[in-house]
Amino acid sequence: MPKYKYVAKKKDGKTVKGVEDIASQKELVARLKSRGLFIISVNPLKASKSKTSSLFSFLNTKQKRSSIKLHDLSFFARNLSTTLSSGVTLLRSLEIIAIQTESAKFEKILKNCYQDIRNGLSFSEAISKYPNVFSALWEGIVRVGETSGNLPFVLEKLADYLELRMEFERKVKSALMYPAILICVALAAIFGFIKLIFPKFKDLFSQFNIELPAITQTLFNAATFLENYLWFIIGGIVAAIIVLNRLRKRQDVKIFLDSISLKIPILNSILFVIYLERLTSTMYILLDGGLPLVYTIDITAQGIGNHVFKRKLQAVGQKVRDGNSLSEQLANEGIFPILVSEMSKIGEETGNMPEVFEKVSAYYRRELTTKVERLVTLFEPLMIVFMGFVIGAIVISLFLPLFKISTLGGGG
Repeated sequence: MPKYKYVAKKKDGKTVKGVEDIASQKELVARLKSRGLFIISVNPLKASKSKTSSLFSFLNTKQKRSSIKLHDLSFFARNLSTTLSSGVTLLRSLEIIAIQTESAKFEKILKNCYQDIRNGLSFSEAISKYPNVFSALWEGIVRVGETSGNLPFVLEKLADYLELRMEFERKVKSALMYPAILICVALAAIFGFIKLIFPKFKDLFSQFNIELPAITQTLFNAATFLENYLWFIIGGIVAAIIVLNRLRKRQDVKIFLDSISLKIPILNSILFVIYLERLTSTMYILLDGGLPLVYTIDITAQGIGNHVFKRKLQAVGQKVRDGNSLSEQLANEGIFPILVSEMSKIGEETGNMPEVFEKVSAYYRRELTTKVERLVTLFEPLMIVFMGFVIGAIVISLFLPLFKISTLGGGG
């Protein structure tokens, strides 16, 4: 086996150095991480790697997933902040973190960023080439760190924010798990009736010369239609999803959908809170990182995710650029709640805008959690009632002809 020398740090900041025999560099990285060490460097003692090492390296690369998750971005921000704070150069930090990331696609992006920086681009310019991965918030916060010379600090703030968002999304997904299971069970029950139960009853009723009740005939017709055209229906749904996803990329369609979504009852109240939480959280992290207010508003508008809010925020930013106060312009736009404008006014008066927006964003996170939990609590009994209604209708439709058959039999 090849030998690798490593340099790592313990949680208390002490440096650990050593040499180990191991199949591949990635295996050593995993072993050191399992010991609770933060890796500074891992290098082979020999220039050439053995075939075994190359094989293990290939297998480890294949094991990585292709998607990029919020966890990958949070991991990157946290570890980059730590390595830079420890005195490791940006380029070396990117090399180290690229090896450790669990996403093959993200590893490739980090390696591309490494090459771009070596060729003369700044870190913010390098990540700006991947807007689908690194949002406007990333680009803005990194530019702040580069300008102020305090990149580790702003990345630590960004990591805190991303970890907070991960925890929040985990809670929302957990709350939605039970309703999703109920829907799957309901669909499976209906499909089971159509494929297994209905055909047997249909054959039974066809042996008797009776007129089927309207509800029974309707269900049989629906079952026959689904059985004959099921794959066409599934194909149509898949095609519709593909077409809608492509249409959503068009600017005019996106504007239309963003506008409509804010008018749908129940959904609009949740979406409003989502966008307000995103707005206040982004404002907090950027202002706390030292970005000027005007640029903070522009970056927040780009990353808020809704064209209506984006347009309103850009209008606010233009007025603030002309010398007007933020709180006054937020109040004038009408779409922003009075809480946001009044808290902004307090921030302007006290000179502590980041802390104010941090408190408001925490409030909207709690509000969003409450709304989702209430919606789920309301959905559960509605879903149970719906399942009971559907199954009850099926049972009644099947037993009505049986009663008619038994009556005919008794009369004979």
